[in-house]
Amino acid sequence: MPPHSRKAIAAVLLTAGGFTCYWTYLTLNQDRLLFDARRRPPRELPEGITAYSHEVPGGFLRGYVYGAQGVQDAQTGETVRDAETARDLLFYLPGRGEDVLDTMRHLAWLPPGVGFATMDYRGLGHSDGQPSEAAAVADASQFLLHLRRRFPGTRVHVVGRSLGTGVAIQLADLQDFESLQLITPYDSLLEIVRKRFPLVPLRQLMRHHFDSISHCKKVVQSTKVLLAEVDEVVPHECSERLIAAWPGQVVRQMMPGTNHFTIIEQPETWHALAEFAQQVGRPGARPIVPEAPQAPWIDGAQPATPEAPDGVAGFPAFAPR
Repeated sequence: MPPHSRKAIAAVLLTAGGFTCYWTYLTLNQDRLLFDARRRPPRELPEGITAYSHEVPGGFLRGYVYGAQGVQDAQTGETVRDAETARDLLFYLPGRGEDVLDTMRHLAWLPPGVGFATMDYRGLGHSDGQPSEAAAVADASQFLLHLRRRFPGTRVHVVGRSLGTGVAIQLADLQDFESLQLITPYDSLLEIVRKRFPLVPLRQLMRHHFDSISHCKKVVQSTKVLLAEVDEVVPHECSERLIAAWPGQVVRQMMPGTNHFTIIEQPETWHALAEFAQQVGRPGARPIVPEAPQAPWIDGAQPATPEAPDGVAGFPAFAPR
């Protein structure tokens, strides 16, 4: 065999071997990569936050509940937080790798009468176990059932952010709740990942598709979508395809001056979430009119967008946060 032929064959085998190793790595580590599964050291809960847990394989799923009723203490005059008397409660399903206790620093922006609950997905934060799409949906359903039983007089509203929107949409088919709000949602996680890894047979390798555009057909709750002004993680066209496929009306709101990561850090976002929750189904509330589609990201200047965060152990992040 001529030397150049041997070199060509060796190059082909080397390339094929590289792709095989690459695909194998993705397949074996996709749970950790998809959810950005990182444990965090133990820390004391901030004042006013109570812990929740239920048993999962390998340990416990951990969640957090915060009440924001705003009852005034007769002796001190200070506002006393009491989850049991909150009229509305936001059940928040976080994004990829999100530190929910850090997110809860913004709860002061919630108005009196609105509580908050959230959880760490398995293998993330302070939760044990192995993360997966099915596990996230099952854990959210169990936690939501606990909230509805624990606070029977409180109206529960589900809020999903980025990766968590796929969990929230599936939850709508399993549990009753008052309303659904989605922050930077996607139509299908598979499609987002495919754009980043065009040479990977993802449909065959990915175990967690989060096919929101299929699951949304069963949603009956009043729904609102909050979009960042600039989003390089979940492109606007992915969110718009989901909205177009929705079985009912969707209230759509663009949050000016935000991107995929900063949208949850703005007081206007929290005010919008609380306002929608408080208005849904309330007698005498002003009608909630869906926002006319806009595309401010097409014309004019765009706010600066930070670089996407690194993935796990130097591997590129491939799921929305």
